[in-house]
Amino acid sequence: MKYSNSLKNNLSLAIISLLLAIVVWFMISITQYPTAARTITHIPVRTDITGTPAFEQGISVISCDVQEVTVDILGSRTKVGNFNNENLEAYIDASNIYSTGTKSLAIKIRSTNGAEPEVQKVYPPQATVIMDKTVTRDFPVTPVTPKINTPDGMAVNQDEITCSPESVSITGPQSELDQISSVCAVIDKEMSLEASSNVQSDKIQYLTSNGTPITLSENVKADKTSFSINIPVRAQKTVGLHVVPLGAPSDFDLNTLHFKYSSDQITLASENAQTEIPDPLDIGTIDLSELTLDFSKTFSISKVLEPTSSIINVSGLESVTVTLDGTGLASKDLILDQSRISISNKPQNYNYSLLTQKLPITVFGPEDMINDVTAEDITADANLIDSNKQQQDLFSAPVTFSTKYSNVWAVTKTNVSIQRTAITPASGERSSNADN
Repeated sequence: MKYSNSLKNNLSLAIISLLLAIVVWFMISITQYPTAARTITHIPVRTDITGTPAFEQGISVISCDVQEVTVDILGSRTKVGNFNNENLEAYIDASNIYSTGTKSLAIKIRSTNGAEPEVQKVYPPQATVIMDKTVTRDFPVTPVTPKINTPDGMAVNQDEITCSPESVSITGPQSELDQISSVCAVIDKEMSLEASSNVQSDKIQYLTSNGTPITLSENVKADKTSFSINIPVRAQKTVGLHVVPLGAPSDFDLNTLHFKYSSDQITLASENAQTEIPDPLDIGTIDLSELTLDFSKTFSISKVLEPTSSIINVSGLESVTVTLDGTGLASKDLILDQSRISISNKPQNYNYSLLTQKLPITVFGPEDMINDVTAEDITADANLIDSNKQQQDLFSAPVTFSTKYSNVWAVTKTNVSIQRTAITPASGERSSNADN
């Protein structure tokens, strides 16, 4: 028992001695060593420059190459012990910054608990900071589908591809947005489309003024990153061109006429897969009387396709000029006398007399036979089928010409003079009519 009590007394004395030693050491430290140094790590760096001249000009920190620092502080032992990386913060000193660009700024330390530490050293002491104005700009979005293809006989009209939404708002550093000239929504996967389709694009691409793609920093943000691209797919065909001669006699050999076209073909597309694309495409008519050796006539493609709204011109060809190939052709001037001119479809109740005695005309045909053509081979006819409303007794009427050759035609456009006189009924007829 005595031995056990002795052990307990010795242990108590040891504990009391230790506590007294700690108190003595603490008192000596305070009196002999009143200040102490301390290193605190992982202090985050703030990049908020609110209240600085740069901030007042709309400038902000775009990036900073230092995220956290280590700091050595000095102070009383009791005070230093109260600081840690939760109540200390590092910040960049932008108090003297007035312009944009890349800056080397000092990193400073401050406390968030009201007591300021005595900073001995900051590691690293400086940060490289990019400063710029943050702006927002709207850009139209252009759909780009470089890898879309279609089966034979089908095609995509690139000019009619649409994008929804049509525009995007981009926010970021002014210096980076200044590089952007256009914005594209890109479909960069291989696809074969047999019909019009809506395809989703989740890739946005920025281009410079010369069309070069550029990669911008993560500070550039677009308010939309997903786009619906409408791709119209149509039946498409490249066809020849054709004109239709008018005013040719039924026995006229159309193979005599050879036309030259400023473009021999055109590419057409159909919005309706059931609509047949004509081949060749008739672009208009040419009256035989127009065909001289210097003949030239221009036809508008849009007017040709106007009645057929389902067929679209996708070639970019606006018009076609047609000329007569005069190779092997020649002309000859003739004079028809009155015996070669007839009047057809005369209205009743009138007699018609031809007053024109001579009619100069010009004919064309193969040069190896044109010299054999005479006025006796040509007839002219004044057709009065539409003259019922004629109010004058002396009038002129257009004539058409016929030849006995299947490859000779007249190019003269002229009228003849005609006199009409009313038919007077006989006396017996007048009496009979009166009785009725």
